[in-house]
Amino acid sequence: MLYSPERDSLAGTAPTGSAEAGKIFPAGVISGKRHNLYGVKDENGSSMGRLYKSISKLSTSLRRVLPALLLCGIAGLSTARAHAQSASTWDKRGQDAEARQDFDAAYEDYHNAVLKKPKDLRFREHFDHMRFQAAVSHVDRGRVLRQSGDLNGALTQFTRAQQIDPGNQAAAQEIDAIQKQQQIDRDNTPQAKEQMSQQNETLSTIGSISGPVELKPVSNDPITLHMVEDVKVIYEAIGKAAGLNVLFDPDYSSKRIPVDLTNVTLSDALRIVGTISGTFYKAITPNTIFVATNSRTKRTDLDEQAVQTFYLTNASQQNDANEVVIAIRNLLDPSVKIYLVPSQNAIVMRATPDQLLLAQKLLNDLDRARPEVVVDVAVLEVNKNVEHNLGITLPQSITLTPQANPNSTTSSSSSTGTSTGSTTTSDFTLNTLAHLNANNFAVSIGGGTLNALLSDADTRVLQNPSIRATDGQRATMKIGSKIPVATGSYNAGVSTGVASIGVQTQFTYIDIGVNIDMTPTVHYDREVTLKMKIEVLSQINTVTISGVSEPVIGQRTSEQVITLKDGEPSLLAGIITKSDSLNINGTPGVGEIPILKYFFTSRDKINDKTEIVFIIIPHIVRESVLTRVNVRPIDTGTGQSIELRRDVSANDHNSEPVYANGPRSASSPTSAANAASAMVQQLSQQAQPAGPPASYVPGAQTPETPPASQPPANQTPAPAAVPGAGPPISFTVVPPDSTQAVGSTFQVAVMLGNGHDVFSVPLQLQFNPALLQLVNVDAGTFLGKDGQAVSLVHREDKGLVAISSIRPPNTAGVSGTGSLCTLTFKAIAAGDSSLSLVKVGALNSAQANLPAVGSQAVVHVK
Repeated sequence: MLYSPERDSLAGTAPTGSAEAGKIFPAGVISGKRHNLYGVKDENGSSMGRLYKSISKLSTSLRRVLPALLLCGIAGLSTARAHAQSASTWDKRGQDAEARQDFDAAYEDYHNAVLKKPKDLRFREHFDHMRFQAAVSHVDRGRVLRQSGDLNGALTQFTRAQQIDPGNQAAAQEIDAIQKQQQIDRDNTPQAKEQMSQQNETLSTIGSISGPVELKPVSNDPITLHMVEDVKVIYEAIGKAAGLNVLFDPDYSSKRIPVDLTNVTLSDALRIVGTISGTFYKAITPNTIFVATNSRTKRTDLDEQAVQTFYLTNASQQNDANEVVIAIRNLLDPSVKIYLVPSQNAIVMRATPDQLLLAQKLLNDLDRARPEVVVDVAVLEVNKNVEHNLGITLPQSITLTPQANPNSTTSSSSSTGTSTGSTTTSDFTLNTLAHLNANNFAVSIGGGTLNALLSDADTRVLQNPSIRATDGQRATMKIGSKIPVATGSYNAGVSTGVASIGVQTQFTYIDIGVNIDMTPTVHYDREVTLKMKIEVLSQINTVTISGVSEPVIGQRTSEQVITLKDGEPSLLAGIITKSDSLNINGTPGVGEIPILKYFFTSRDKINDKTEIVFIIIPHIVRESVLTRVNVRPIDTGTGQSIELRRDVSANDHNSEPVYANGPRSASSPTSAANAASAMVQQLSQQAQPAGPPASYVPGAQTPETPPASQPPANQTPAPAAVPGAGPPISFTVVPPDSTQAVGSTFQVAVMLGNGHDVFSVPLQLQFNPALLQLVNVDAGTFLGKDGQAVSLVHREDKGLVAISSIRPPNTAGVSGTGSLCTLTFKAIAAGDSSLSLVKVGALNSAQANLPAVGSQAVVHVK
């Protein structure tokens, strides 16, 4: 209806732009002179001109907008394609990210999988597990940043942890603590300080309680004293030399005593005079002493009492805390009041200051982390079965069956509408015997067999579990499955209108596989006593008893108590079973002729050999290191009272580790699987522990590394130091003296020297992850030498371990030299690995940086 038959004649009259419009709209729409767009006749064509211009503008706009529309469409398709990824795909991506330890990416991928299929419990389990893991990783990073002084970075990590897991209370507590600290730093106005003072009024009141009075340190310069005078005169002379005020008990009756002392300190002089005169002194103020008669009554009246709470850090069971309390109560005076608070794992004592100090020393010796051991177990079973079946078996039987008449007659009869047939066979009679011939016998001959069979079965079963246990604690591991075994039956004796309940069979389940029951005892000479029971159970057959199919269980058990060194392999049990069988089937007589017997007999020869080996190897992964402070004797006074002497000249070697049998030597342990394989001669290949080389930070190990005894070539610069802080703190890496064997564990100590008011220490140590594997990091004795609890955290990332050690808040720093931390490594490949302190630092009690320098060492692994 819109096309015009005059479009050809009117095409030339179209205005400019009509050709372009003609590409979009049909020619009949734009070329009609008689009809416009609405079918209305327009003789002048002015309306058509305006229409052409509008269409031309629309065409130009479309050409400009079309590329953008195409791009939007492609982007929409890409988004739809990404959105269309299945839940299984997201879950697979999350597993890959978890294997890379990229917990944030794994959390997001698992979250997308749950959004796809929220009712799938498998995806929900992966998501919940990774939510906890990702939140914990952020909390760990935040604590390291907080201890290093980066509060903003720590707050970011804690906030992210709470976003991932809103139920993480540790993150919430850390956020609250940081926000309060930042609020205190921002609000320095008197109003804010007054508000904080009101909030901490209780804590301030408790903190204002003073501790026991201690005398100020006196000079260690030796003095010589030769006199025979009154006791009061002698005390006053020594007090004047020491700068102390001396007061006497009004009840004390003085007497003259001879004193002949040469080159003794002032503290020793006071103690000697008290012993000679039968007196004792107590501190009234830091520079005043009170002298009285040394008797139990006066001791009870004058000795000051103090209360202190000790927190146990390594008592994991109630029995452990009870043993510590009993030991302290038996060693101290019966009048000492000591209470155990199990809910807080704490001990509260009320005693004299010297008794409290002795109790603290005992707790330092007794409250120790229990050693841990990993026992590598290998159960190797090798079954070899060889069968040869070769020969010819001729027919072994001929059967003759007599027949009376081999020929039979058949007769038939018919009647109207029916016909019948019958076969007649004569019976065998005595008269038949007179006419017997070959036709009266049917012969049946058995078949012959040609045997040519070779069967060679070689089965190797290796079970190599590892179990970790704490010293003195029982550990159990069960690897396998449970199978039902009938244990009895009963008749319920109850019937209903529908059916009666018959015999009911009772079942129990037994463990099939490898069952390990172990209780280790780790000795201080690096020997391990193992009380072990290893069971290997397997179902070898089934038997039917009273209609019930019962399994036949094969059992191999080893139970014993042995003592081994760290890394020493031990053969618990070796069982060898060998059976040979030969079966001959053939024709008698001919089958026994030397050459012909191979043509008239068949021989079946079976060789069956079974070998079972139990191997165990203990590896100490955490040990309780004794220092000289733990083993040296101390002076506790007389039997009448406990009085400790302070040795201000004690050297720093008290923090060095000691061992019952001298220095430790590097062990050369191997894996239990390799040791078990070596026990079996039938194995053609030995297990060779090897692994792909791990990524290693360039520069961490150089071909020419200076030995540990030489000065380090590149010492780590320290941050801005406190002016006038003295010589820089030195950090020294102390590796083991001997070469380590592949598979062995060893310890590397980080020693701190020239320490002065050290409060916290952050450092980073780099090693080659292709050669060494970090097992654990334990705190040293330097920061906790005064009995304070030390917090140590570490985090490892591809050969770089960051360690942060800090003392409790509101405590002073420590000075001197000692062990900062001990790192336990496992050698996993041969080579030389450098241990470099790439970043060291230290803060004093005022949170100011202290100058520090690091070092490096080399560990040789063969």
